[in-house]
Amino acid sequence: MYKILNFIMSKRFLTALTLLISIALILTFTSMGRSDKGNDNPKSKNQKILRNVGIVLEEGHYSPKKIDDNFSKEVLNKYIANIDPDKYIFYQKDIDGFKKYENIIDDEIHGTAPLESFYAISTLYSTRLDEISKQYVKFLSTPF
Repeated sequence: MYKILNFIMSKRFLTALTLLISIALILTFTSMGRSDKGNDNPKSKNQKILRNVGIVLEEGHYSPKKIDDNFSKEVLNKYIANIDPDKYIFYQKDIDGFKKYENIIDDEIHGTAPLESFYAISTLYSTRLDEISKQYVKFLSTPF
């Protein structure tokens, strides 16, 4: 034990350690400003983020989750419930249309399917919000 502590405290070890840390810092800071030419697309960035989140949920989380079709259904239901908690934005036909993503979200997380569900739901959400805002203007312009 004493020999190991002596080696760690030796000048040669500290010099090598300092050199390695310096090289790592230089490489880190020089690569921070660069972006890969093919990764400027927000969709590909979102897919990478989603894959990393999936890896963390399955392998690195303190309570790991199995990402399968059941997980997909749960995520879809919670997502819809969170973005439309009062159920006044989406029509029932919209909710029924989202059912096609029930078994796909896990594939999107694993990277075996392209990320479509989030974009489709959020696009329709924006469309419905625009429709609602136009209706509010119409309703509020008439006297009670």
